[in-house]
Amino acid sequence: MVRNSDSEIRAMSAVCQHRGMCLTADTNRSDDDMFDPPRHISGSTKNFRCPYHYWVYDLDGQLIGAPEMSRTTGFDTSSIRLPSLAVELWQGFIFVNLDPDPAPLAPRLHKLDAALKNYQLDQLITVDPAVIPDVPFNWKIMIENFMEMYHNSRLHQGIHDWAPSSGASYADYESGDGAMFGFNRTLEPDGGFNPTFQALFPVLPGTTIDERQQVVFALVPPSLLIGIQSDSAFWFVVDPTGPTSHELSMAYLLPESTVRLPLFDQLLEAAIAGVANFNRQDMPTNIAVQRGMQSRFAPRGRYSWQEGVLAQFNSWLVDRYESHAGQ
Repeated sequence: MVRNSDSEIRAMSAVCQHRGMCLTADTNRSDDDMFDPPRHISGSTKNFRCPYHYWVYDLDGQLIGAPEMSRTTGFDTSSIRLPSLAVELWQGFIFVNLDPDPAPLAPRLHKLDAALKNYQLDQLITVDPAVIPDVPFNWKIMIENFMEMYHNSRLHQGIHDWAPSSGASYADYESGDGAMFGFNRTLEPDGGFNPTFQALFPVLPGTTIDERQQVVFALVPPSLLIGIQSDSAFWFVVDPTGPTSHELSMAYLLPESTVRLPLFDQLLEAAIAGVANFNRQDMPTNIAVQRGMQSRFAPRGRYSWQEGVLAQFNSWLVDRYESHAGQ
């Protein structure tokens, strides 16, 4: 993923077109992790040089250098480039599609766009994300846990009392919509996911008093989860790695003015510590659900109205299962 010299965002395969090496892999490994999957690096560069044989590609993916290839018959650098992938920007997030001619995503997100209008997500800044590898349960369990509000007043009794399950509501969903989302009403304006139950940062500019008294939970399936409270937003990206595991990335989104506060680092640390209280309950619960679902006695019971979004998610899944089965 790059922003080239024309400030255009591009997504390309990171696989060298010579012998299949990962161009962006970090090859400086210690003895302890030399057999782990390659880590990928980020930063600023003028080109990509394959660490294996030094083939060089520019930021548009064009091969511009290949040492000692002049005696190879018919070799032409101009005919070799990294495969490009379709890219679309929405609310500051970058979406990549492997389909060579995908339908645009944004028109299918107009309902969510309307709900997020005053939050101005595309103006917020992402702090450094945390990445948790090998989370030991299916990716759909993670999404269900994030989106449904039935468990908030049960599993999270005490620490979630400022936003009780009784305040849950979900937007209508129709086949073809690109997102599912809902709202958790809070008891007071400017609540927060921390032991004080209060927002730690200045409230998001442009939001109404009504918006300051709710938490928004949104899913842009299959991978992006978004949560918004009065002072900040946060995102999760769920990347399946197998039928019983996934990798989870997460980070806060905040106005630039908040990031520049003198005590921002300490406030962010407190916010992260507050969310950790929920993770300490959610993670072992989801692991137990994964284990329980492997039993022959695991039913799918009736949903509460406070988890109505799960029926929407199931509908989204069934549409895709049926489409794939018919191919």
